[in-house]
Amino acid sequence: MDISVYGEDRSALVRFDPRTKFVIFISSLAVSSNSFNATAHEIYCVVLCVMLFLCGKKWNAVKMSLLLGTAVYVRTCMEMQATGSTVVVTIISFILTIFLYCFPILMSLLIITQTTRINQFLSAFQAMHIPTRIVIPIAVMFRFIPTVGEEWTGVRKAMAFRGMSLEPSAIIRHPVKTVEYILIPLLFSCISIMEELAAAALARGMDSDNARTSYETVHLRAYDYITMILFIAAGIWFFATGMVTGGAA
Repeated sequence: MDISVYGEDRSALVRFDPRTKFVIFISSLAVSSNSFNATAHEIYCVVLCVMLFLCGKKWNAVKMSLLLGTAVYVRTCMEMQATGSTVVVTIISFILTIFLYCFPILMSLLIITQTTRINQFLSAFQAMHIPTRIVIPIAVMFRFIPTVGEEWTGVRKAMAFRGMSLEPSAIIRHPVKTVEYILIPLLFSCISIMEELAAAALARGMDSDNARTSYETVHLRAYDYITMILFIAAGIWFFATGMVTGGAA
């Protein structure tokens, strides 16, 4: 099992507090849903790539930066040739636009899941005095995301051994087989994973009324406060700009 998919920050240049990363996630939700300025949106995405780099996932940050640059470049080229564009070009441009608007959410999730251990999250939530009824679902959700990725990899390998291709053309030609041999096993695996994660959370005493102790210590430092203030300000700015633009439209 690749332990890195569950979050580790040993190689981080800056060790941000889990609460800071959660603020980044909330800010990214506001940016993705209220972004009407393409330049500001792209700058925000670049900042998220830098954050992922600082959190220790350097190669992933480089890959996501290249993916972002490629998507922006292709969409810009298509917009310059919008006159007389074909249906295919329009569809590709639409898909790229959706990807770019969802990019902040994707990056913030990567920052949370790949650079934060679950014990750090639980300690941070306990320091914030969040009720257990909220902490348990969030902890299970963050553990569930990378686990499903592992299950998907296993399903793909199993289908490859059986001669089932996961190429887009094969899925389009045989949609029923795709559902039967790929999606159904994945859904059953997800159900089993959720039950196991919930049982593991309860076995650790997360539903206990007593105060939970942890080996992890979380502290908000000066750079955490500065980062939270900047991202909160960015989220408010995008939200206010989106409201004005939406109202004007």
